[in-house]
Amino acid sequence: MSRKREKGQALRLSSGQALAEFALVIPVLILLLFGMTFAAFYAFRSASTDWGVFITGVAGGSYNRPVADGARNSILWPDLAERIQAGQSGPRQVRSVISVEDSREWVFGIHLVEAQRAAAYFRLWRFYPGPPPAGGIE
Repeated sequence: MSRKREKGQALRLSSGQALAEFALVIPVLILLLFGMTFAAFYAFRSASTDWGVFITGVAGGSYNRPVADGARNSILWPDLAERIQAGQSGPRQVRSVISVEDSREWVFGIHLVEAQRAAAYFRLWRFYPGPPPAGGIE
């Protein structure tokens, strides 16, 4: 009988321990969850930037304005689409470039910083009929 009484007292003394441990761990878990969410968002935005630079460079080499505009419109975020610069950088060459360096204020005065740079260069050897110009390929 005394063993049952000791067991009951030990149970009563430790009954709030799980609640205290949960209260200590839950802020860390919430921060971890938000951190993973923001990292995934940034990675997706970065991949979209790289895709936008590539596709506008390819479309810029087609010399067809609607194709280039369509490629620019396929980029998910309008702020990234308007920053991409694509066009001929020389004879038979197309260059597509973006540079993003932003800081936005978020909750509690936290500044979210985004910094990305990407560039793509394309040689347009297939789009020109006939032999290369005199003096070699430029």
